[in-house]
Amino acid sequence: MALEELACCKPQIELLPRLGKWKQSVSRINFSLSNLASIALPNAPYPRFCCRAASTSESSVEYTIPSSSTKIFIKGLPLSISEVRLTKVFSGFGEVTQVKILIDKESGQSLGFAYISFDKEESAQLAAKEMNGKFFDGRFIYVSIAKPGSSKSWKRTTAYKF
Repeated sequence: MALEELACCKPQIELLPRLGKWKQSVSRINFSLSNLASIALPNAPYPRFCCRAASTSESSVEYTIPSSSTKIFIKGLPLSISEVRLTKVFSGFGEVTQVKILIDKESGQSLGFAYISFDKEESAQLAAKEMNGKFFDGRFIYVSIAKPGSSKSWKRTTAYKF
């Protein structure tokens, strides 16, 4: 049976709630025939997957979508930092696609934290490696790869002080 035959069988695709420590997205694909799962499995778009039979007449393929690590987290920034300044400095490691400086809602002042997204994972890795612990605009900064979902679930806090 060829891959083209998978399309006509209309497998049921279900996006499951985010699970685990890193809140990775998980999808489950249910096939009506067990041999269809064995065809789909080698052609899965992501290397991390698990296959198990749900019953004798049905199989499912489950795989985890790898989280992107194109975003870095920076703390210890001067409170006067701007998106333009961060873009200028970090674009030396690759194309910067987004800069997000965390701002205190009451004062409107920077909290000294930022997230920077790059177009490539290698750029983020290099930026984190080269800039972590560096003296930047009068302060030592901490730079690391951002944890998935961390910029979305940010809670109000005070600025980081060394």
